[in-house]
Amino acid sequence: MNKNIILLADYRGHFYSSVVYKEASMDVPRLQDYFQERGFSITLKRFPEIDFRTENYRSQYILYQSSEDRDLFYKSYIEDILLGLQLQRAILIPAFELFRAHHNKVFMEILRDTCPYSPIQSVVSKGYGTFEDFKADFLRYSGSVVIKPSAGAASHGVKLLQNDADKEKLGRRISRSFHLMDALKDLVKPYFRYKYIHKSNHRRKFIIQDYVQKLEYDYKILIYWDKYYVLRRQNRKNDFRASGSGLFEWIETVPDELLEFAKAVFESFDCPYISLDIGYDGNTAYLFEMQFLSFGNTTIIRAHCYFSFQEGQWVRVEEKPNLEYEFARSVAYFIESQENKN
Repeated sequence: MNKNIILLADYRGHFYSSVVYKEASMDVPRLQDYFQERGFSITLKRFPEIDFRTENYRSQYILYQSSEDRDLFYKSYIEDILLGLQLQRAILIPAFELFRAHHNKVFMEILRDTCPYSPIQSVVSKGYGTFEDFKADFLRYSGSVVIKPSAGAASHGVKLLQNDADKEKLGRRISRSFHLMDALKDLVKPYFRYKYIHKSNHRRKFIIQDYVQKLEYDYKILIYWDKYYVLRRQNRKNDFRASGSGLFEWIETVPDELLEFAKAVFESFDCPYISLDIGYDGNTAYLFEMQFLSFGNTTIIRAHCYFSFQEGQWVRVEEKPNLEYEFARSVAYFIESQENKN
Protein backbone atom coordinates (compact mmCIF):
# COMPACT_ATOMS: atom_id res chain seq x y z
CA MET A 1 0.00 0.00 0.00
CA ASN A 2 1.29 3.44 -0.98
CA LYS A 3 1.61 5.51 2.21
CA ASN A 4 3.64 8.41 0.82
CA ILE A 5 1.92 11.79 0.48
CA ILE A 6 3.18 15.05 -1.00
CA LEU A 7 1.59 17.98 0.84
CA LEU A 8 1.64 21.20 -1.18
CA ALA A 9 1.83 24.41 0.87
CA ASP A 10 1.35 27.89 -0.59
CA TYR A 11 3.96 30.61 -1.12
CA ARG A 12 3.68 31.63 2.56
CA GLY A 13 4.26 28.10 3.76
CA HIS A 14 0.61 27.81 4.75
CA PHE A 15 -1.56 24.78 4.35
CA TYR A 16 -4.79 26.69 4.28
CA SER A 17 -8.09 25.25 5.36
CA SER A 18 -9.92 28.34 6.65
CA VAL A 19 -9.18 27.78 10.32
CA VAL A 20 -10.67 29.90 13.07
CA TYR A 21 -8.32 32.84 12.49
CA LYS A 22 -8.84 34.34 9.06
CA GLU A 23 -6.23 33.18 6.55
CA ALA A 24 -4.36 31.20 9.21
CA SER A 25 -2.65 27.93 8.40
CA MET A 26 -3.19 24.52 9.85
CA ASP A 27 -0.39 23.47 12.18
CA VAL A 28 1.61 21.61 9.53
CA PRO A 29 4.13 19.91 11.91
CA ARG A 30 1.22 18.65 14.02
CA LEU A 31 -0.51 17.47 10.84
CA GLN A 32 2.63 15.57 9.83
CA ASP A 33 2.78 13.93 13.28
CA TYR A 34 -0.81 12.70 13.01
CA PHE A 35 -0.14 11.23 9.57
CA GLN A 36 3.00 9.53 10.85
CA GLU A 37 0.99 7.98 13.70
CA ARG A 38 -1.10 6.31 10.99
CA GLY A 39 1.94 5.07 9.11
CA PHE A 40 2.01 7.75 6.41
CA SER A 41 5.07 9.77 5.44
CA ILE A 42 4.55 13.40 4.43
CA THR A 43 6.85 15.28 2.05
CA LEU A 44 6.22 19.01 2.32
CA LYS A 45 6.65 21.00 -0.90
CA ARG A 46 5.60 24.31 -2.37
CA PHE A 47 3.89 24.43 -5.73
CA PRO A 48 6.97 25.66 -7.70
CA GLU A 49 8.94 22.67 -6.40
CA ILE A 50 6.85 20.36 -8.54
CA ASP A 51 9.20 19.59 -11.43
CA PHE A 52 7.49 17.95 -14.38
CA ARG A 53 10.67 17.76 -16.45
CA THR A 54 12.73 15.64 -14.05
CA GLU A 55 10.05 13.94 -11.93
CA ASN A 56 7.11 11.68 -12.67
CA TYR A 57 4.32 11.81 -10.08
CA ARG A 58 2.31 8.89 -11.41
CA SER A 59 0.32 7.14 -8.62
CA GLN A 60 1.68 9.63 -6.07
CA TYR A 61 -0.86 10.97 -3.56
CA ILE A 62 -0.99 14.78 -3.66
CA LEU A 63 -2.68 16.63 -0.80
CA TYR A 64 -3.18 20.28 -1.66
CA GLN A 65 -5.18 23.42 -1.01
CA SER A 66 -6.90 26.13 -2.99
CA SER A 67 -6.66 29.90 -2.68
CA GLU A 68 -9.16 32.70 -2.10
CA ASP A 69 -6.98 35.56 -3.34
CA ARG A 70 -8.65 38.53 -5.00
CA ASP A 71 -9.45 37.80 -8.66
CA LEU A 72 -8.26 34.22 -8.01
CA PHE A 73 -4.87 34.82 -9.67
CA TYR A 74 -3.00 32.39 -7.40
CA LYS A 75 -5.81 29.85 -7.65
CA SER A 76 -5.31 29.93 -11.41
CA TYR A 77 -1.63 29.10 -10.91
CA ILE A 78 -2.52 26.24 -8.56
CA GLU A 79 -4.89 24.95 -11.23
CA ASP A 80 -2.04 24.79 -13.76
CA ILE A 81 0.10 22.71 -11.40
CA LEU A 82 -2.79 20.38 -10.56
CA LEU A 83 -3.61 19.81 -14.22
CA GLY A 84 0.02 18.93 -14.86
CA LEU A 85 -0.06 16.45 -12.00
CA GLN A 86 -3.27 14.98 -13.35
CA LEU A 87 -1.65 14.57 -16.79
CA GLN A 88 1.05 12.51 -15.10
CA ARG A 89 -1.68 10.48 -13.38
CA ALA A 90 -0.91 11.62 -9.87
CA ILE A 91 -3.73 11.00 -7.37
CA LEU A 92 -5.08 14.38 -6.31
CA ILE A 93 -6.87 14.65 -2.96
CA PRO A 94 -9.51 15.80 -3.63
CA ALA A 95 -9.95 15.11 -7.36
CA PHE A 96 -9.37 18.01 -9.75
CA GLU A 97 -13.05 18.49 -10.61
CA LEU A 98 -13.80 19.05 -6.92
CA PHE A 99 -11.07 21.69 -6.73
CA ARG A 100 -12.64 23.32 -9.79
CA ALA A 101 -15.84 23.89 -7.81
CA HIS A 102 -14.04 26.02 -5.18
CA HIS A 103 -15.06 29.68 -5.65
CA ASN A 104 -16.76 28.56 -8.84
CA LYS A 105 -20.48 28.13 -8.29
CA VAL A 106 -21.10 27.65 -12.01
CA PHE A 107 -19.06 24.46 -11.99
CA MET A 108 -20.43 23.49 -8.58
CA GLU A 109 -23.89 23.46 -10.17
CA ILE A 110 -22.57 21.29 -13.00
CA LEU A 111 -21.40 18.82 -10.35
CA ARG A 112 -24.90 18.92 -8.86
CA ASP A 113 -26.58 18.28 -12.22
CA THR A 114 -24.30 15.35 -13.06
CA CYS A 115 -24.49 13.78 -9.60
CA PRO A 116 -26.09 10.29 -9.57
CA TYR A 117 -27.93 11.07 -6.30
CA SER A 118 -31.03 12.81 -7.70
CA PRO A 119 -32.37 14.38 -4.42
CA ILE A 120 -29.36 16.71 -4.58
CA GLN A 121 -31.25 18.37 -7.44
CA SER A 122 -34.18 19.53 -5.28
CA VAL A 123 -32.68 22.98 -5.86
CA VAL A 124 -32.46 24.03 -9.52
CA SER A 125 -29.69 26.39 -10.61
CA LYS A 126 -28.40 27.67 -13.93
CA GLY A 127 -25.11 29.37 -14.74
CA TYR A 128 -24.57 32.30 -17.11
CA GLY A 129 -21.41 33.75 -18.65
CA THR A 130 -22.90 37.12 -19.65
CA PHE A 131 -25.83 39.31 -18.69
CA GLU A 132 -27.03 39.10 -22.30
CA ASP A 133 -27.46 35.32 -22.04
CA PHE A 134 -29.39 35.78 -18.82
CA LYS A 135 -31.63 38.48 -20.31
CA ALA A 136 -32.53 36.18 -23.19
CA ASP A 137 -33.77 33.75 -20.51
CA PHE A 138 -35.88 36.25 -18.50
CA LEU A 139 -39.15 34.53 -19.42
CA ARG A 140 -37.81 31.31 -17.90
CA TYR A 141 -38.09 32.86 -14.42
CA SER A 142 -41.63 33.85 -13.49
CA GLY A 143 -41.22 33.90 -9.70
CA SER A 144 -38.57 35.00 -7.23
CA VAL A 145 -35.06 33.62 -7.75
CA VAL A 146 -31.68 34.09 -6.11
CA ILE A 147 -28.69 35.48 -8.00
CA LYS A 148 -25.14 34.62 -6.86
CA PRO A 149 -21.70 35.57 -8.17
CA SER A 150 -19.74 32.51 -9.22
CA ALA A 151 -16.94 33.34 -6.76
CA GLY A 152 -17.46 34.53 -3.22
CA ALA A 153 -18.38 33.52 0.31
CA ALA A 154 -20.51 34.61 3.28
CA SER A 155 -23.41 35.55 0.96
CA HIS A 156 -21.41 38.41 -0.58
CA GLY A 157 -23.26 39.61 -3.67
CA VAL A 158 -26.18 37.21 -3.15
CA LYS A 159 -29.50 38.93 -3.91
CA LEU A 160 -33.17 38.06 -4.26
CA LEU A 161 -34.71 38.92 -7.66
CA GLN A 162 -38.46 39.41 -7.41
CA ASN A 163 -39.34 41.07 -10.72
CA ASP A 164 -37.95 42.02 -14.13
CA ALA A 165 -36.57 45.30 -12.80
CA ASP A 166 -34.49 43.37 -10.24
CA LYS A 167 -33.30 40.98 -12.94
CA GLU A 168 -32.17 43.87 -15.14
CA LYS A 169 -30.52 45.96 -12.45
CA LEU A 170 -28.91 43.28 -10.31
CA GLY A 171 -28.05 41.03 -13.25
CA ARG A 172 -26.09 43.85 -14.85
CA ARG A 173 -24.41 44.73 -11.57
CA ILE A 174 -23.25 41.24 -10.65
CA SER A 175 -21.87 40.52 -14.15
CA ARG A 176 -20.19 43.89 -14.80
CA SER A 177 -16.77 43.52 -16.45
CA PHE A 178 -16.36 47.04 -17.87
CA HIS A 179 -12.94 48.09 -19.13
CA LEU A 180 -12.67 51.64 -20.52
CA MET A 181 -10.23 50.93 -23.35
CA ASP A 182 -12.10 47.83 -24.48
CA ALA A 183 -15.38 49.76 -24.39
CA LEU A 184 -13.95 52.61 -26.50
CA LYS A 185 -12.58 50.17 -29.08
CA ASP A 186 -15.93 48.46 -29.22
CA LEU A 187 -17.68 51.78 -29.92
CA VAL A 188 -15.61 52.55 -33.01
CA LYS A 189 -15.36 49.06 -34.51
CA PRO A 190 -18.83 49.18 -36.17
CA TYR A 191 -17.53 52.02 -38.39
CA PHE A 192 -14.76 49.81 -39.76
CA ARG A 193 -16.22 46.30 -39.61
CA TYR A 194 -19.32 45.33 -41.51
CA LYS A 195 -22.10 43.83 -39.39
CA TYR A 196 -19.97 44.08 -36.27
CA ILE A 197 -21.77 42.87 -33.12
CA HIS A 198 -20.84 44.65 -29.90
CA LYS A 199 -19.06 42.71 -27.18
CA SER A 200 -20.54 42.43 -23.72
CA ASN A 201 -19.39 44.61 -20.82
CA HIS A 202 -21.03 42.12 -18.44
CA ARG A 203 -19.00 38.92 -18.59
CA ARG A 204 -18.54 37.93 -14.94
CA LYS A 205 -20.19 34.56 -14.60
CA PHE A 206 -22.98 33.99 -12.08
CA ILE A 207 -25.79 31.60 -11.23
CA ILE A 208 -29.54 31.86 -10.84
CA GLN A 209 -30.92 29.54 -8.17
CA ASP A 210 -34.34 28.57 -6.87
CA TYR A 211 -35.60 30.64 -3.97
CA VAL A 212 -36.83 28.35 -1.21
CA GLN A 213 -39.39 30.28 0.80
CA LYS A 214 -40.15 30.28 4.52
CA LEU A 215 -36.82 28.95 5.74
CA GLU A 216 -35.70 30.80 8.87
CA TYR A 217 -32.33 29.05 9.08
CA ASP A 218 -30.10 26.54 7.35
CA TYR A 219 -27.52 23.98 8.43
CA LYS A 220 -23.79 24.00 7.86
CA ILE A 221 -22.64 20.38 7.98
CA LEU A 222 -18.95 19.50 7.86
CA ILE A 223 -18.22 15.84 7.25
CA TYR A 224 -14.80 14.44 8.07
CA TRP A 225 -15.11 10.88 6.78
CA ASP A 226 -17.64 9.38 9.25
CA LYS A 227 -18.01 12.33 11.65
CA TYR A 228 -20.72 14.93 11.02
CA TYR A 229 -20.37 18.35 12.66
CA VAL A 230 -23.55 20.43 12.52
CA LEU A 231 -24.11 24.16 12.92
CA ARG A 232 -27.51 25.84 12.59
CA ARG A 233 -27.40 29.35 11.13
CA GLN A 234 -30.27 31.77 11.62
CA ASN A 235 -31.15 34.13 8.77
CA ARG A 236 -30.00 37.71 9.01
CA LYS A 237 -32.60 40.12 10.34
CA ASN A 238 -35.22 40.90 7.66
CA ASP A 239 -33.21 38.85 5.16
CA PHE A 240 -33.40 35.42 3.49
CA ARG A 241 -29.65 34.71 3.85
CA ALA A 242 -28.15 32.62 6.64
CA SER A 243 -24.57 32.39 5.39
CA GLY A 244 -22.46 35.13 6.97
CA SER A 245 -25.15 36.05 9.49
CA GLY A 246 -22.99 35.21 12.51
CA LEU A 247 -26.13 33.88 14.21
CA PHE A 248 -24.80 30.40 14.94
CA GLU A 249 -26.05 27.61 17.16
CA TRP A 250 -24.37 24.27 17.82
CA ILE A 251 -27.31 21.93 18.28
CA GLU A 252 -27.58 18.58 20.05
CA THR A 253 -30.52 17.21 18.05
CA VAL A 254 -30.51 16.93 14.27
CA PRO A 255 -33.26 15.29 12.17
CA ASP A 256 -32.16 11.86 10.94
CA GLU A 257 -33.53 12.71 7.49
CA LEU A 258 -31.17 15.68 7.25
CA LEU A 259 -28.15 13.58 8.25
CA GLU A 260 -29.19 10.84 5.79
CA PHE A 261 -29.35 13.42 3.02
CA ALA A 262 -25.91 14.80 3.93
CA LYS A 263 -24.48 11.27 4.03
CA ALA A 264 -25.87 10.43 0.59
CA VAL A 265 -24.45 13.64 -0.91
CA PHE A 266 -21.02 12.97 0.64
CA GLU A 267 -20.95 9.41 -0.63
CA SER A 268 -21.78 10.61 -4.15
CA PHE A 269 -18.31 12.15 -4.42
CA ASP A 270 -14.90 10.56 -3.90
CA CYS A 271 -13.51 12.82 -1.19
CA PRO A 272 -12.35 12.59 2.45
CA TYR A 273 -14.23 15.68 3.70
CA ILE A 274 -16.93 18.06 2.54
CA SER A 275 -18.80 21.21 3.58
CA LEU A 276 -22.55 21.36 2.91
CA ASP A 277 -25.04 24.23 3.25
CA ILE A 278 -28.48 22.64 3.55
CA GLY A 279 -31.97 23.96 4.09
CA TYR A 280 -34.64 21.66 5.54
CA ASP A 281 -38.36 22.38 5.83
CA GLY A 282 -39.30 19.21 7.70
CA ASN A 283 -40.01 17.28 4.51
CA THR A 284 -37.43 18.16 1.88
CA ALA A 285 -33.70 18.86 2.16
CA TYR A 286 -32.29 21.58 -0.12
CA LEU A 287 -28.58 21.63 -0.88
CA PHE A 288 -27.62 25.26 -1.45
CA GLU A 289 -23.84 24.90 -1.71
CA MET A 290 -21.03 22.38 -1.30
CA GLN A 291 -17.27 22.72 -1.05
CA PHE A 292 -14.58 20.08 -1.01
CA LEU A 293 -11.51 21.96 0.22
CA SER A 294 -10.41 25.24 1.83
CA PHE A 295 -13.80 25.75 3.45
CA GLY A 296 -14.50 27.44 6.78
CA ASN A 297 -13.96 25.22 9.80
CA THR A 298 -15.65 27.20 12.58
CA THR A 299 -18.30 24.46 12.68
CA ILE A 300 -15.79 21.82 13.80
CA ILE A 301 -13.41 24.02 15.78
CA ARG A 302 -16.13 25.24 18.17
CA ALA A 303 -18.15 22.01 18.23
CA HIS A 304 -18.60 19.96 21.38
CA CYS A 305 -19.99 16.86 19.65
CA TYR A 306 -20.42 15.11 16.32
CA PHE A 307 -22.98 12.77 14.78
CA SER A 308 -22.13 9.36 13.38
CA PHE A 309 -24.02 6.51 11.74
CA GLN A 310 -23.31 3.44 13.87
CA GLU A 311 -24.99 0.03 13.79
CA GLY A 312 -27.88 1.27 11.68
CA GLN A 313 -28.69 4.45 13.60
CA TRP A 314 -27.49 8.00 14.11
CA VAL A 315 -25.81 8.71 17.42
CA ARG A 316 -24.44 11.86 18.99
CA VAL A 317 -20.93 11.58 20.40
CA GLU A 318 -19.61 14.11 22.91
CA GLU A 319 -16.08 15.11 21.93
CA LYS A 320 -13.98 18.24 21.61
CA PRO A 321 -12.51 17.89 18.11
CA ASN A 322 -8.97 18.55 16.93
CA LEU A 323 -8.95 19.85 13.35
CA GLU A 324 -5.53 18.56 12.34
CA TYR A 325 -6.25 15.13 13.83
CA GLU A 326 -9.62 14.82 12.07
CA PHE A 327 -8.13 16.05 8.80
CA ALA A 328 -5.32 13.47 8.89
CA ARG A 329 -7.69 10.72 10.01
CA SER A 330 -10.11 11.45 7.15
CA VAL A 331 -7.39 11.48 4.50
CA ALA A 332 -5.90 8.25 5.88
CA TYR A 333 -9.26 6.46 5.75
CA PHE A 334 -9.88 7.84 2.26
CA ILE A 335 -6.54 6.56 0.93
CA GLU A 336 -7.10 3.16 2.54
CA SER A 337 -10.54 2.97 0.91
CA GLN A 338 -9.04 3.84 -2.48
CA GLU A 339 -6.33 1.19 -2.09
CA ASN A 340 -8.96 -1.41 -1.16
CA LYS A 341 -10.94 -0.59 -4.32
CA ASN A 342 -7.86 -1.36 -6.37
